[in-house]
Amino acid sequence: MLRLIATFIKEFKILIVDRTGITVLFIMPVLLVFIMTLIQHEAYKSLTQSGIPVLLVNKDNDSLGLAIEKGFSKSSICELTIDKGAQYKTTADIKKKMVDGKFVIALVIPENATNALRNDVEGIMKRLFDKNAAIASDTGKVNIEVVVDPTANRSFIMAITSGLKEYIASIKTKVLFQIMGEKIGKLMNIDQKVNMPDQDFFVYKEEYALREGKTFYQPNAVQHNIPAWAIFSIFFIVLPLGGSIIGERSEGLFIRMRTFPGSYLSILSGKLFVYFLVAILQFSIIMALGKFILPLLGLPVLDIGSHPVALITLTVSLSLAAISYGLLVGTIFDTPQQSAVFGGISILIMSALGGIWVPLNIMPHFMQTISSFSPLNWALLGYYELFIKGGDWHAIQYQVMKLFIFFVSALLISYRVYKFKTRLN
Repeated sequence: MLRLIATFIKEFKILIVDRTGITVLFIMPVLLVFIMTLIQHEAYKSLTQSGIPVLLVNKDNDSLGLAIEKGFSKSSICELTIDKGAQYKTTADIKKKMVDGKFVIALVIPENATNALRNDVEGIMKRLFDKNAAIASDTGKVNIEVVVDPTANRSFIMAITSGLKEYIASIKTKVLFQIMGEKIGKLMNIDQKVNMPDQDFFVYKEEYALREGKTFYQPNAVQHNIPAWAIFSIFFIVLPLGGSIIGERSEGLFIRMRTFPGSYLSILSGKLFVYFLVAILQFSIIMALGKFILPLLGLPVLDIGSHPVALITLTVSLSLAAISYGLLVGTIFDTPQQSAVFGGISILIMSALGGIWVPLNIMPHFMQTISSFSPLNWALLGYYELFIKGGDWHAIQYQVMKLFIFFVSALLISYRVYKFKTRLN
């Protein structure tokens, strides 16, 4: 026990004077959380609050143009500017404003678009009631211009164009039923117009698939970034821990410690316990940022769920997995440079595969399969269950088991490598 305490004190003193280690373990994660969360918060806000700046040049001023105006005016996804063709007469005028950053997308509804739509539908109905009816030569396509900022997010463009197609299809359906009603009325000698209701028959209600006990979730950058960068920073323990192990071995301190009475396991336990506390402290600092500091900057408050025991269990298993990986890297490599390069690059790769940098749902299928082998992905899925979906211990138990198995496996491999190198020396 005295050996463990002495090793703990020694390792703690070495760590607190290591400026590079302190920067990697505490300052870098805090900066990453601030920068990435603030950047992504603006992206979320542009979608849910201020909207996408969209210009609608409505030269039609009839049913089609007015329906598109009404539809986009109600849409929360865009901030609509309407022009009747007075200010923006040509496409060049629109592009000039778009280059200046005033709009992201512009839609131009041409003159007589509604009349062209009616003529097209009437031609369809004539051919339906009279197979010998000639196809009108003046019917053609209505060219609706969509002018796009080249830096615009593709998902924004798809959302706007999808909405445009929906409004056009709605008007076309109404015109179709009106003309059909008139044709049938004439056949039956009934003079009655069909008035289509303005209200949509289908009403869409968006809900999130949350576990029992959690009834609401508003997507925000805080809920995603805080656990992601906490995991990333904890795994970066590999750099100071691996360097410490190699340093002791290269400076001869490791051999001197082995001459002390007692087992080497107590020495190693003291070292690992220091970094375990560092991991817990890292996690606590980042959680405090999400709870108390980021809300002062106008960001949402972090919701850590309602199952503290599950949260503590997941964090402990994550910390053990990160420490064991640092021990493995420090045992395998012989120089601090090798350990730092391999450890840093491997963490970056595992974080990219694990969904820290890039969301899993936009990865190719084979990459998603590979990501399931990343311990950072296991931890991230566990925190998503607790922070976002309202899960409890049952929802994260398999993620905790995988992290613990990784911890035990890394320890066993480290021990085998250590024994092998001892025999060689």
